[in-house]
Amino acid sequence: MDLDAYRARAQAFATDLNRAHHRRFAGHDGLWDPESLYAFHAAAFDDAAIDALREAAAADPSARRLLRFAIEARLSSVTARTDAERAKAESAGNLAELTADLADGPDLARRIALEEARLDVVARQLTPLAAEGLERVRAEVRVLGWPSPRALLATLHGRDPGALAAEAEALLRATEAPALDGDGEPVTARADLPRVHRAAWADPLLPEDPVGALREALGTLGVDDRGFALDAAPRPGKSPRAFCAAIEVPSDIHLVVAPRGGLSDLEALFHEAGHAVFLAHRDPRAPFEDRHLTDPADAEALAFALEDRATAGIGDERLSRHRVAMTRLRARHLAATLLHGLDLLDGGPHPSLRERYARRMANATGLLWPSAPWLVSADPLLSSADYLRALARARRLAGDAALRDALTRGGEGSVTESG
Repeated sequence: MDLDAYRARAQAFATDLNRAHHRRFAGHDGLWDPESLYAFHAAAFDDAAIDALREAAAADPSARRLLRFAIEARLSSVTARTDAERAKAESAGNLAELTADLADGPDLARRIALEEARLDVVARQLTPLAAEGLERVRAEVRVLGWPSPRALLATLHGRDPGALAAEAEALLRATEAPALDGDGEPVTARADLPRVHRAAWADPLLPEDPVGALREALGTLGVDDRGFALDAAPRPGKSPRAFCAAIEVPSDIHLVVAPRGGLSDLEALFHEAGHAVFLAHRDPRAPFEDRHLTDPADAEALAFALEDRATAGIGDERLSRHRVAMTRLRARHLAATLLHGLDLLDGGPHPSLRERYARRMANATGLLWPSAPWLVSADPLLSSADYLRALARARRLAGDAALRDALTRGGEGSVTESG
């Protein structure tokens, strides 16, 4: 296989897809047609490309990331329609607004009504689409020639999924669900989490200018923040979720935020800035995979490590306890999500898994957990495994020198080598 020719094809696909994603979710236009994009670039992940990459990867380890890129693109292509319909249903059902209203901490009766409205959108509109998407992924695995989803995941992650599951189970046994700060209100159910994440009690402690605080933090690290575009302007249609759009690495990187205020927004800004800084410092002469396809766990570790700097210097004990508790909650939730994802990949959307999901999440979080999101929260590519590895690696980046080196280093392995 001519890997250079494939790299050019992969770059064209990544650029078009990420540009369309950026324009849609930054509110620049309402167009979002992933099906057409995947159809136009199908040669980047068709049978011929994946077969050739499998053969190349067997002989040349440098092709493994390209193989993972092609497989993940192929699986995303078969769920492109259902994913787009899910996004429309979430928007039509005002799911983001309902969650934001919960974060504002209304009285108990109002919280119950808002959570019921959220779960109604999930059950009636999102669950059928999620079930269809999951079955499409499971079927496509066999079309691609792998005997099972687990066999494919072993190729993608380079590890037996059974070992990943064992690590997740060990994490859940070794830790306990944290006590969460409800600011005088009880924290007993999933519906309380938006309020806990929002942490309105911490507002007086936070910087008045989050973007200025980010630039100051990067300056303290000695990191150049001019390599990416930061879009914090209000705009109709802009996603409430912060994101980093890597249209062309390292020359065209966008950090997009729609700040509402509060701790969770500040952390999201710093987290996505970790991605933006790292991508903006990639070597422009490097091949596609070294610019766009770095180890997901390395990339997320950097994002988590910079997120930890969002409140550096505040020195408030209550805030420190809150962030420690939220980090533990995140790890336990990810471990439970990984185990549930494997169950769904093995058995499909079998009804017996619905209540198992609710029990597993309740055990992981210490909160009453509804069963309705059991399919909507599916993680068929086990991204939760990458996030769990990232949390462990982020602890190695506590010092300024280690984080600065990892953020600005051009080569692969920038996190694992700095620990």
